[in-house]
Amino acid sequence: AALTLVLLFWRARLYESRENRGSSARVLSSVFLGTIIVLAVVLIGGWRFDTYYIFYASAFFIALFVLALRASYDSITAVILDALHFERRTLLVGAPELVGPVEESLQRTSSSRGVPYRVVGRQELVGGISSPLAAGPAAGLRRALDPSNVDEVILTGSTSKSAPVLELLEECERRGIPVRLAPTTAELLTHSLRAVPAPGLPLFELHAPTLRGAAFLAKRAFDLIVGAILLVITSPILAISAIAIRLQGKGPVIYRSTRIGVNEREFSCLKLRTMQVGADESQDELEEQNEAAGPLFKIREDPRITKVGAVLRRFSIDELPQLVNVLRGEMSLVGPRPLPTRDYERLSQVHKELYKVLPGMTGLWQVSGRSELSYYELVRLDFFYIESWSIWLDLTILARTIPVVLSRRGAY
Repeated sequence: AALTLVLLFWRARLYESRENRGSSARVLSSVFLGTIIVLAVVLIGGWRFDTYYIFYASAFFIALFVLALRASYDSITAVILDALHFERRTLLVGAPELVGPVEESLQRTSSSRGVPYRVVGRQELVGGISSPLAAGPAAGLRRALDPSNVDEVILTGSTSKSAPVLELLEECERRGIPVRLAPTTAELLTHSLRAVPAPGLPLFELHAPTLRGAAFLAKRAFDLIVGAILLVITSPILAISAIAIRLQGKGPVIYRSTRIGVNEREFSCLKLRTMQVGADESQDELEEQNEAAGPLFKIREDPRITKVGAVLRRFSIDELPQLVNVLRGEMSLVGPRPLPTRDYERLSQVHKELYKVLPGMTGLWQVSGRSELSYYELVRLDFFYIESWSIWLDLTILARTIPVVLSRRGAY
């Protein structure tokens, strides 16, 4: 059993370096699979038991202890690294319009499972850096590639010219500096690459991020079962919230927001009303106060929000009626958030590819910063979720949503 578990953990890359180690979802799936394998082996070997408690009890306690010990290790070492002011010094290389959002993301977010980044320089990608006689921007980039000052290079996006990229890789390899790529939103679609034959030229076919076949059916079954359970559990909270909204003044309890769903179909997204009646009509007057970058509309101190609504929003209670949308098949428990038509119309065509899947009540960006994240970061997280989807990932996100909501981080 121990050997099986070690091999499965190794296969799931759970012994990798801190930033590459698998999440709790990989631990749970490995323990579950290990239990099934050991059970099958002993049954085939002729072992018989009066009770099989040892198997499911072992699976539960092993998963519990491994998760607890790994979380403790990550927390303790993170405190030590922070006390030592340990950081990863990073040089950003790429077009100025791509470097800015990447630097903003690195400075805003810091994972407890990884070493924080510190941007020590920004350089444009140019050729000619391998020559000692390089001048101009090439000389600046060559000087910036100093192993005593730079721990790694992050290349932001791609370029139509491959020569500067290859030259940068060669120079960094010579100096012992690792290079990582921060892809653009369009490049995140490459997870679905498939080679196609073409005369004299290698081509790859791109597919929009989507869930099909068995994956879609499994996710839909998960949504129906868990969604129904959550609706029953949260019904007292919904009832109390509805009474509070009604006591505050006239107006409907439920607010129906027109959102864009799968395949660009409109649907009524249900929410507990948190704003004054007629708030939609006054949004145009507040456009100048918009604090969100990109197509989103967010105001930290929105004057239209009622006192009861502010409390409901802080704890995301206003989102609970969307469980009905989940049961209807208009939404999923986890997925990209549905946008109002005002925001959706301002998206680029690449970003609209997110709407090939059911929108969700929560998602990776909700448990990674919520309103504190830029739209650039939201899109990256949503694309990553679609690419990496599994039932375990959905369970992990749902579990992480609870402490995020209770801490009220990034909620407004």
